Amino acid sequence: MTQRHPEIIYLRRRVAAILLLLVVVALCVWLMVSLGGKKEEPAPAPAPNAFTTSTASTTAPATPSPTATASASATPTPTPTAQAKTSCALEDLVITASADKPNYGPEERPKFYLTVKNPTQADCKIDLRKDGLRFEVYDLASNKPIWADTDCNPSEDTSERTFPAGQERHYEAVWSRTTSAPGECNNRQPVAAGSYFLHTLVGKNNSEAFTFNLG
Repeated sequence: MTQRHPEIIYLRRRVAAILLLLVVVALCVWLMVSLGGKKEEPAPAPAPNAFTTSTASTTAPATPSPTATASASATPTPTPTAQAKTSCALEDLVITASADKPNYGPEERPKFYLTVKNPTQADCKIDLRKDGLRFEVYDLASNKPIWADTDCNPSEDTSERTFPAGQERHYEAVWSRTTSAPGECNNRQPVAAGSYFLHTLVGKNNSEAFTFNLG
């Protein structure tokens, strides 16, 4: 008859078998989780096509901002020019000063011109007895008045004159190269060589300065 082992031997075998079974079960669970639970990462989305993006942004309609719309609507309407006027007054006339040359020798007397242009669409009637024509010369360095044609002589025109629409009228005066002042015509002195400028006027409407030199 086979002798029975002590009870402790059987207990140890059972414990070892249980431990082995637990290890096998744990190993199976780990394998199932590792193999069955693994998820495949999605492929990265393709980069946007640069050409397509550029075309879309180019052809998209632009929407004006409220600020730009407000600025455009606030732009003032231009005022009519003198050429569009259907009436004419003294201040509408364009007065121009000029001379026959810019430089004069010691014995040459300057010949000055006064041009009146009416740029409007209406005739302009001016009383030149009240708003007289004048030629005036000033020293360029000091801006001092040197001579005026009406200091010692009557104006070139002392009538009521109509300046037709869109036309010009010309006047001229020759300067003796001597000084003058209103009421001082008996002791006129020759002017020195140098630079001077001419103004022409009709009433209070004056021209731009015309510069010239005396030798």
